[in-house]
Amino acid sequence: LAAVAQGRQGQIPLWAAGGLGKTGNLAADAFKMFCLGANGVFTGKLILQLAGCLGNDHSRCNACNTGLCPAGITTQEPLLVRRLDPDRVAENIVNYFLGVDKELRKLMAPIGNSSLPVGRSDCLISTDKAVADRLQVQYVC
Repeated sequence: LAAVAQGRQGQIPLWAAGGLGKTGNLAADAFKMFCLGANGVFTGKLILQLAGCLGNDHSRCNACNTGLCPAGITTQEPLLVRRLDPDRVAENIVNYFLGVDKELRKLMAPIGNSSLPVGRSDCLISTDKAVADRLQVQYVC
């Protein structure tokens, strides 16, 4: 909102991260962030899980920084590296993001976009009348 208030929306990139895809639907989570003005999203842990990471939000492996990753993702240990099939990982990641792209297009179409806009300040709202007036965004109660 600060960028909108300063008339700099679209000049300063805004990236969203943290928990995107946790719901099982990265496209929907990313769409929400784009509607809030984000230019892009980060998907760190999700890519590790697509690569075969054994950790998740309920039981973390926590071996990433030890060099002893049991899935072979974050290690240089020859025996552990053999567990990782880079071609399969690449295929999983590409297929996943092709699916996300397809779902995002379905979500964007009803609002009249065939591609990702650079920020969506027109989708911003405020529940505070004074803030809405000051930032010139829609007020909802």
